[in-house]
Amino acid sequence: MSEPIEFITIMEEFRNEYVVEKSRFITTLYPCSTGEEAQAFINRINKEFWDARHNCTAFALGPKQEKQRSSDNGEPAGTAGKPMLEVLKKTGITNVAVVVTRYFGGIKLGAGGLIRAYSHSVAEALRLAPKELHTTRIPLQVTIDYALYGAVERYVQDNDLHYESSFGEKVTLTILCQLDSLERIQKELQDMSHGAANCVELNQTEVVLPLYK
Repeated sequence: MSEPIEFITIMEEFRNEYVVEKSRFITTLYPCSTGEEAQAFINRINKEFWDARHNCTAFALGPKQEKQRSSDNGEPAGTAGKPMLEVLKKTGITNVAVVVTRYFGGIKLGAGGLIRAYSHSVAEALRLAPKELHTTRIPLQVTIDYALYGAVERYVQDNDLHYESSFGEKVTLTILCQLDSLERIQKELQDMSHGAANCVELNQTEVVLPLYK
């Protein structure tokens, strides 16, 4: 089997605001997979917040954040875009562009204050934004009698496995398994059903799974 590609990104555009010393830092996150998509998003935010003093940007693209870029957009060099990008790199979250819009509140923050403010703004937005895992799983199709459904469903839920159920003459659960746990799951299902569960391993597939706080 091919080496699984796995990364975390955000599910949808997300915005959060942070205020420090009367300066407003409005962080907007956007899921994207190409530089063109990231730039189109940045252009849109620049138009939306045309009257802001700064719209600082960063993005990381690719499963291993292979493509990265940032801009201070007029802030002192190294106080905005780079700290924003460092937060993305530290979290490992990818395929995301971020713009932090700053409305100056009249009190200068200094270089250290700016770095802290921009870093915190991005970190907090990433913490709050709904996220999803892009990965590969092996679907395991398990067919059982209705009498076993309650026990098997509890087992699947207790192990935090993603699954779907369909109902006909028997119940069929399609369980998304990681390669290193597939054999164990099959054995445990066979043990708990005394061999009555019919398990069929399907082809490895790419899936997107929601990540909950």
